[in-house]
Amino acid sequence: MNASNHRIQRQNTLKHMPNVMFEKAKNDMWTASISNEGNQPIYLHSRYDPAMEAERFAVAQLSNIVEEYPKRIILYGIGCGHHVRAFLKHTENVGVPIEVWETNVLAFFNAEQIGVLEGIVEDPRLMLVVSDDIQVFSEQVQAWEESGGVHVIIHEPSLRTIPEELESLKELLQNFQLHQNSVVANRTLLLDNFVRNTRKTWPSISAFHGLPSVPAVLISAGPSLSKTLPLLPMVSKHCLLGSVGTAAPLLYRHGIRPDFIVMIDPQPKMLDQLEDWETQEIPLFFLSTLYPEVVERYKGPKFILFQEGQTAAEKMAVLRQEPLVLTGGSVSTTLFSFARLLGLSPICLVGQDLAYTENKTHVEGTPLFQRWESEAKGELVLAFDSQGTVVSSRNLLLYKKWFEEQARNSNETFYNATEGGAFIEGFTHIVLREFMKSIQMIDVSEAREIFQRLTRSSSMN
Repeated sequence: MNASNHRIQRQNTLKHMPNVMFEKAKNDMWTASISNEGNQPIYLHSRYDPAMEAERFAVAQLSNIVEEYPKRIILYGIGCGHHVRAFLKHTENVGVPIEVWETNVLAFFNAEQIGVLEGIVEDPRLMLVVSDDIQVFSEQVQAWEESGGVHVIIHEPSLRTIPEELESLKELLQNFQLHQNSVVANRTLLLDNFVRNTRKTWPSISAFHGLPSVPAVLISAGPSLSKTLPLLPMVSKHCLLGSVGTAAPLLYRHGIRPDFIVMIDPQPKMLDQLEDWETQEIPLFFLSTLYPEVVERYKGPKFILFQEGQTAAEKMAVLRQEPLVLTGGSVSTTLFSFARLLGLSPICLVGQDLAYTENKTHVEGTPLFQRWESEAKGELVLAFDSQGTVVSSRNLLLYKKWFEEQARNSNETFYNATEGGAFIEGFTHIVLREFMKSIQMIDVSEAREIFQRLTRSSSMN
């Protein structure tokens, strides 16, 4: 075995390590099983033709990669290696590295000892990560989250062999694959939306070259927005206001006119965000894959945003010499990226709870508002005030981590004046009144006039 190509810990420290039994299938190839509560074996591979089963699995999984191949394929579960061999064969021409994770250390070494994995582990494109230490996998997750270009595949039967103590890793892998499958399922929709949205050459970020750098308050629709809502008209004298589409109807009812709106969702449900407010004078900055009928129905000025990670959008941005927007996975993170591309500074967040504050999903008065009938379920994280805790969900924690990553990689000072929700590492937490005091000497009337003039002139071209 090429040790330099693998990270293997020869240990077995966990108490609840499922026992994997190896035997020969009907065609004399290796297969494996574990026993369930009724002592009936549950097989990790076919009992008849494991190789054919592995071929079908590999072809089906690789067919989901319809664009260019990723930098690396992460495959959980080695079992008897049949599917690993199939993936290596079907990716030979593209040369993509395959990283196989395995947490059942005992099963791996038993398989290695009796020759089950012979001819597989020596492949130079294969990297093995075998350990029952959760920290090892946390480091790997962080590494490929930072570098990107990773496609995750789970050998579902192998999930049964994960030790009970590593259940959190199992959940993380399943959630990641669920998100990935959702992206695959939406790929056709995204491409269709992109094609419709780019039939017309909408203006984009470059139209705002020369905009002065002034403060901005970015409005999300978290439950705590209700606490800061009354102050926004006064705050707007000293900064520009950007908002997600979800919050727009609520702002309209309170007489608050944001300087710009951002929308990104590709689904038809986005049409609901056009109800109950007047859009005519507020510019919309929309992701290139937004549901096209929203763009068609929106009455105000419209500007297209090209997102990183979407191949067609990236190509179009190069052709038009437009900057790419980091989406971060949500409309609030996209709004943040867009404000930075405009050069607005400092940036302050409101309504960015990233948690189920007061058992609510969104601020009351918005289309997505829901109140949990029982206690909201999720993970407890440090609260805005650094004192208590709030309940957050896995997807909200991903956005929280994204914001923290942006702060970590920037010399700018970012502010969070949500006055509720989760604590965002790297942000300065401040109540909105205090943030307003820090910028009260700034008059943004001239910058607002320039922004509006650029909006009018660009939308008329």
